[in-house]
Amino acid sequence: MTRPTDHPPRRPSQSRPKREKGSVRSGVVRRRPSDKPSDPAVSDRRGPGAPPPPRDQNGSPDRPRPSDQNGSPDRRRPSDQNGSQDRRRPSDQNGLQDRPRPSDQSGSQDRPRPSRYEPNAARKPHRQQTMTGSGAPKPIDVFRDAEPAPLPAPEPAVVTAPAAPVVERPHEPDYSVGSWTEDPLSDAQVAARQESVDAGEFRFGAAVLAGQPNAGKSTLLNRLLGEKLAIVSPKPQTTRDNIRGILTTAKAQVVFLDTPGIHKARTPLNRAMVGQAVEALETVDVVVLVIDAPKAARWAERAGTKPDEADAEAAAELDDSAEASAEAVAAVDAVEGAEVAEVVEVAPLPDLHRGIHPGDRRVIREIMRHNQKWMIALNKTDIVKSRHLLPVMLALGTAPGVGAIVPVSAWTADGLRTLVDEIVAYMPLGQPEFAADELTDRPLRFLAAELVREQVFLQTREEVPYGVACETEVWEELQDLIHIQVLVHVEKPAQRAILIGKAGQRMKALATAARKQMERQTGRKVFLEVHVRVEPNWPERIEKLRDFGYLT
Repeated sequence: MTRPTDHPPRRPSQSRPKREKGSVRSGVVRRRPSDKPSDPAVSDRRGPGAPPPPRDQNGSPDRPRPSDQNGSPDRRRPSDQNGSQDRRRPSDQNGLQDRPRPSDQSGSQDRPRPSRYEPNAARKPHRQQTMTGSGAPKPIDVFRDAEPAPLPAPEPAVVTAPAAPVVERPHEPDYSVGSWTEDPLSDAQVAARQESVDAGEFRFGAAVLAGQPNAGKSTLLNRLLGEKLAIVSPKPQTTRDNIRGILTTAKAQVVFLDTPGIHKARTPLNRAMVGQAVEALETVDVVVLVIDAPKAARWAERAGTKPDEADAEAAAELDDSAEASAEAVAAVDAVEGAEVAEVVEVAPLPDLHRGIHPGDRRVIREIMRHNQKWMIALNKTDIVKSRHLLPVMLALGTAPGVGAIVPVSAWTADGLRTLVDEIVAYMPLGQPEFAADELTDRPLRFLAAELVREQVFLQTREEVPYGVACETEVWEELQDLIHIQVLVHVEKPAQRAILIGKAGQRMKALATAARKQMERQTGRKVFLEVHVRVEPNWPERIEKLRDFGYLT
């Protein structure tokens, strides 16, 4: 324990005569040789005739010492604020003297004590009789030293192979690697193509890729062409415009039309997208229904095991009324503000198999209302086992008027050659309307804006990508590079802040990824500028939808 520093001052000590060596405790003090009286004139520095020096009560010479205010001699020790003598020891906040000692975690002073036993020594219990409070002996266990126990043998180390790193699958494949498309036509193939054209055996036509959102239509188009033309992302409703891709072979030229997914449209923008897809069904030679195989397989299994629940969910998803059909047919007019004067009467369609997904049933009925030539491409078969595809294909085969059902994989290009052969069979005879090396009729300005919007879909989430529209303001081809300026429109100021990011980091990453895609397409160096502007509630404004090209 520590002692407080505040204590009363000491009383002045009285000088006592010192005892000579060898003296006894008889009260007699013997003089030392040095204490013999001497001549006052020699020993006293004050000079001859001076009075003797003063002495205290005990007869000792009085040595003047400084005194304090109370008249007590000053011991030459510093004092604290309270007048107490300072022992020159540090004190803590409470005024107690701080004696540094090691302490444990709880703050208690750690006073190391010698151990009774040797370290690492084995101990064994010893029975000993000890008296308890009742007076009866009771055995207790007492540990005593014993020989150290032998250490166990070390276990052999188990060597495990390092875990393989998890490689995240990209959102799209490399369309130029392992492509099914033929190499550039040789001179002999070009001559054979010209002969078939002259003989009237060449085929030319259009095919539309329709289906639910996120079914893989854009990826399938890019794989068919061997080049990236349509933007893709894991999020649904990425495609907003009809994009034409031209495929030319030695015997035919097919214009593929990638359309937005057909779904329940609730906003003017979504109604415009669905209107474009429905309108495209009437202007092509064949409709290719692209179906998500994993999604269809899960539904077919559920419909087989729980048919009642599947029927109830399908009834809630489907809307077979004539009013809903008229809204889908006249979606563009409804977006433009025109009122539907009367409900379009349509013939009732036959019921489809319960094993078909409700979303696919909706698309099939729209196809049957507008075109009688259609076939099915069962996409994403590379991630579905073959035994799960059989129930899906049996259910789809019951749809009236369906042509071929071709399992394909846009990721691995499996089954695409068979799909193209089935599509070419629907094409009429005719002359090619596009050059053999032409891929699309869309300008590069449109593709540059789409590449920026693709990065918005990939790097943002929630409602931000669905409230963004992009347009190219500047396209300037210089001697050594291409200068491109893209303007991004958002609905809210908060979306603008999200796109820019902290210190512009997100916008920098977004523009860098889009610029690399543009350089790959154009084959030249690109200088890209991206600006963000707030257009409040633009998806609900008809004039803005026309400016952005979603309405004609």
